[in-house]
Amino acid sequence: MPLRVAIIGVRGVGKFHAQWYAREGCEVVAFLSSRPDTLAPNEATLKSVLPEFCGLGYADLQEMLEAEQPDAVSVCSPHALHADHCLEVLAYGAHVLCEKPLVWLGTDRLEETLTQSGAVVKAASQKGMVFALNTQYMAAVPHLSEFWDAQGLQGLPSHLSLTMEAKVRDRDISGVDLWVDLAPHPLSVLSALFPDGMPLWEEAAFDEGADSLTAHFPFQVGAHRISVTLRVRRHAGVLERSVERDGFKVWFEPWVGDDGIYRIRMKWKGGERVVEDFMQVSVRRFVQTILGNATPLCDGARAMRQMEWLVASVQQYLAKRR
Repeated sequence: MPLRVAIIGVRGVGKFHAQWYAREGCEVVAFLSSRPDTLAPNEATLKSVLPEFCGLGYADLQEMLEAEQPDAVSVCSPHALHADHCLEVLAYGAHVLCEKPLVWLGTDRLEETLTQSGAVVKAASQKGMVFALNTQYMAAVPHLSEFWDAQGLQGLPSHLSLTMEAKVRDRDISGVDLWVDLAPHPLSVLSALFPDGMPLWEEAAFDEGADSLTAHFPFQVGAHRISVTLRVRRHAGVLERSVERDGFKVWFEPWVGDDGIYRIRMKWKGGERVVEDFMQVSVRRFVQTILGNATPLCDGARAMRQMEWLVASVQQYLAKRR
């Protein structure tokens, strides 16, 4: 029997969760909207990427859980609702894949943000349920390591530059909000590349533009320091998403094959490779973990580590603005 999956929030990235679940052989049985009057337009949005969807839409989470009895739920609601939705789903007894960031409550509730994040991870562990965070760019790390080896880039880097641009449609966000929306991806790459490393946020410098925020900070790995530049930017044109190590730069570009399936084209000067879409990898690892055949791309422990880094970076940014 295929896994039964429900999606909380399909207006944005949630619809792509549904699409990848279907490609992984799961049955998308339902979605949750915030209000009854948004059910019809949200169903149309979902069907724009998953025409075969024939499930139901709900405006009440408990009703959806009881009626549909999903095995797993993707939580793609607004950041401030993530903890409540995750905890309700876990209490019901379904596995959870949560969009990044795990929780965000605003700059005046940073400690509560971490507390709620920890409560979600703890609840999943106590219930024996799979919890994963969808920071899918972690799937780029094995490819990056292979490319670096081929270029003779051995050992630890001296400098890393990570850039994450997005259109951020329908939202006029900048500063902290832009950082919180986009920085989890490059931060997750850092955490996957250097599991024992630590950003030294107290030494960070921040450059802010109207549509961008850039952090320069040392990243400590043992006795070695890596100079890191991390830039997030809202952009309307061709998006740059890249990682540069000591002058060797790799770009990530969307690519669609003749089969209509989205993939990622990783490009560098003189070469390229087409790989599976990073979200497909994230969803597959989540599904296969439920089935007992894998581990999550980003599990609860890694999710908490990323949240601690995110909150600490915001604290330093705010302190240095004063």
